[in-house]
Amino acid sequence: MLFKRKKSDNWYFKFTLRGKTLYRSTGTCNKAQAQEIADKAKAEAYNVVKLGQKPRYTWQQAVIRWLTESEKKSIETDKYHFKWLRQFLDNVYLDDIGPELIEKIITAKLKVAGKTRVNRTTEVIRSVLNKAQKEWGWIEKVPYIRRFKEKNQRLRWLTHYEATRLLAELPEHTKAMAIFTLATGLRESNVTGLEWSQINLPSKIAWIHADQSKTGKTIRIPLNDNAIKVLAEQLGNHPVRVFTFRGKPVTKVGTKWWRMALERAGIDNFTWHGLRHTWASWHVQSGTPLNALQELGGWSSYDMVLRYAHLAPDHLSEFASNINLEIVAKSGAPDNVVKLKTR
Repeated sequence: MLFKRKKSDNWYFKFTLRGKTLYRSTGTCNKAQAQEIADKAKAEAYNVVKLGQKPRYTWQQAVIRWLTESEKKSIETDKYHFKWLRQFLDNVYLDDIGPELIEKIITAKLKVAGKTRVNRTTEVIRSVLNKAQKEWGWIEKVPYIRRFKEKNQRLRWLTHYEATRLLAELPEHTKAMAIFTLATGLRESNVTGLEWSQINLPSKIAWIHADQSKTGKTIRIPLNDNAIKVLAEQLGNHPVRVFTFRGKPVTKVGTKWWRMALERAGIDNFTWHGLRHTWASWHVQSGTPLNALQELGGWSSYDMVLRYAHLAPDHLSEFASNINLEIVAKSGAPDNVVKLKTR
């Protein structure tokens, strides 16, 4: 049976075989094509039930199971990739995803993003297919998925002038989250998912729960005046979530509006995560000790904050003076004598 749902132009099909109901979108608004897809699905279901053939699974089924089982902190980022991939993988069986289709996806992604972003998209595909093969037993093998070599680039952070230009170009709701990130250094998912229950405005403290942090530990966030001002402006917009747009919680910030703002501000090679690097860089330049920065940023390893050490060379100057060389002329000797002078 073919039918349509509200707010969708595509045809759906539904049929029951031996008490099992199969219900799915055909992915097309052409009724003839939809009927062909439905007939093929019914024939395959018959072969599985009646003839005992191994069932075939679609990409959508794999994505649903992936999202249900996943415990990743970056699940919202995965959802963003899944949404973009729908145009290529909707109603495609897992065992039909081969090198040719993968290359088609890579080519399309390269038209709208750089090689690093392409790698992030193909990593999601690879992860889902690996699960389908090794854990679920849905497919026999995973196709080859090429990966671009990524350069170990320098940390990209904004000057105060660049930040001012960027903030002036952002929509108000995105601007608020950007300012809050520059004030706290929180990761994207912690900002978009922030709830009022995690904030104590009178004490000027917020916290990230252990299951929300990358390190698996609770992070205590002291709030400066900029952060408090942003939060005060969000009061009353939503009973649970802090950052919203048109009454609904924000789930993704690196949207086309963000990219357009970067372009208008004349800022290249910069992502939302760069705001965290900017926050850390500004702290170090202002004299915040690296051990304090580690605690503020919730890093588990001191090595992570050493990336910013070069921005504050003065913090080593006092130790450099602990040793000085004193060159004195020795009477009657052809060469000077070097003596070590210490404090």
